[in-house]
Amino acid sequence: MFASVLLLIGLLLRAKIKLLQVLYLPAAIIGGLIGLAVLQSVLQAFGDSRGWLPVQARAITAELKTWPGWLIAVVFAGLFLDKPAKPIRQIFRGAVRQANMVWIISLGQVALGLLAAWLIIGPLKLAPFDGDVPFYFGQMIEAGFVGGHGTSAALGDVYEKLGFTDARDMAFFMATVGLIYSVVSGMFFVNLAVRFGWTRAGDVVIPQVTGLEARTQSRPIGVGKVNPEVLDPLLFQALILSMAFAAGVLMQAAIAPLNEYVPALKNLPLFMFTLIGGWLVRDAMQLCGLGDLIDPDSIRRLVAAAMEFLIVAAITSLNVELVVRAIVPLSILLVVAFAWTAICLVWISRKLLPPDYWFELGIINYGMSTGTTASGLMLLRIIDKDFDSGAAEDYALAAPLSSPFVGGGIITVLVFPYMLENFGVVTTAVIVTAATVLLFGFGLVLAGGNPRRQQ
Repeated sequence: MFASVLLLIGLLLRAKIKLLQVLYLPAAIIGGLIGLAVLQSVLQAFGDSRGWLPVQARAITAELKTWPGWLIAVVFAGLFLDKPAKPIRQIFRGAVRQANMVWIISLGQVALGLLAAWLIIGPLKLAPFDGDVPFYFGQMIEAGFVGGHGTSAALGDVYEKLGFTDARDMAFFMATVGLIYSVVSGMFFVNLAVRFGWTRAGDVVIPQVTGLEARTQSRPIGVGKVNPEVLDPLLFQALILSMAFAAGVLMQAAIAPLNEYVPALKNLPLFMFTLIGGWLVRDAMQLCGLGDLIDPDSIRRLVAAAMEFLIVAAITSLNVELVVRAIVPLSILLVVAFAWTAICLVWISRKLLPPDYWFELGIINYGMSTGTTASGLMLLRIIDKDFDSGAAEDYALAAPLSSPFVGGGIITVLVFPYMLENFGVVTTAVIVTAATVLLFGFGLVLAGGNPRRQQ
C-alpha cells in the first residue's frame, strides 16, 4: 500500500509541477525519492525508539529491500514471452554496427570503473575503503548506468552471495542518479544537436508531458486472447507469466542438490532461471499450437508494472548511511560515467554509426547507457517523431546481439563477477580495456565499408 501510494503521488506531482515535466522524471523516481525522504526523516527523528512510527518505518524499509530480488525475476520471466522468435538472418541484418556500439559503451563503463577504482580510489585511500577497494566497486557504473535498477537488483543478488551486501545499495544509488541524469543531460544534448544541425529534422518542438495525456488520447494496452466471460484476459496473461516464473523456480530447485558438488551453482540467481523459463514456456506453447494465445502487449504491461514497483522499492529502501559514507568514491565513478557517455554520444557515435542518422541512433544509446531504453526512445521522439530515420529499427534489431550479454546480460551478472573474484581488478581491467579498444577498431572497419545512406 505504501509503495502504491508513492507511485500515485509521483504521477500526481508529475502532472502538476512544470519542473518535473521539463526534467521528464518518471513517477517511480519521484515517488521513490519521496518515500526515501519520508522514511529517513522518521528514522532520523526517532532514532532507536521502539514507538509505533519508527518501528513501522524500519519494517517497511526491510520489506521493500526484499522486493527487487524477486521483482527482477518477474521482469526476466517476461523478456522472451513478449518477443516472437526471429530468424537469425533477420536479427543480424543492419544491426552489427549498432550492437558493436552498445558493447563499446558497456565494456567502456566497466573498464573505466575498474581503472578508476585501481588507479584513483585505491591509492587515495578514500573512505569507507581506506585503500582496500572491494573488487565489485568498479562494476557499479555499468550496473547503474547501462544496467539500471533491474540490473542493479540482479547484480546485487550475485554479489550478496559472494559476501558483498553493500553492492546492491551502491548500484541502486548509481541507477537512480543515472536515470535522473539521463533525462536532464539528454535534453541538453538534444538542444545542442538541434542548434548545430546534427539531426535530420529541421525545427524541433520539445513537448512537456504531464503523464495524463491518455485521458484524451487513449489507446489499448493489450488484446484479449480469451473470452472474458470465461476468464479475465489480463489474468490469463498473468498466468502465462506466472508459468514462466514457476518454471524458473522449479529449475533452480532441481539443480539445488548439485550445489554441494559444484559450488559455483550457488551463485546463480533466480532471474537467470526465470529468463530460461520464459523461453521454454513461449516455445512450448508454440509447439503445441498455442503461441497465438500470448499477447505481447499485455505481457509488457505486466513486466513494466513489476519494474515500476522495483524502482520505487529500490529507491525508498536505499541505504542512505552507506551512500553518504561512500559518496566521494561514488562521485568519482559518476564523473567518469558522465564523461564516457558524453564521449560515446558526441565523438564515437559520429565515427561508428551510420552518418545519415548517427545522432538519432546515438541519442537512443545515450538514454540507454545512462538510464533506460525508454529514456532513449523518449529523447529520440523529440527529433524523430515518427521514427522514420531508421534509428529505432537498427536499435531494436541489434538488441539480441547485445542485451543478452552486456548491460545486464550474462557477461555482466556472471562473467565479470567471476573474473573479478578469480583474476582480480587489475587483470580484469586490462582485459576489458583491451576488448573495448579492439571493438572500437572493429567498428572503424565496419564504418569504412558501409556506404552513406541516402536521405
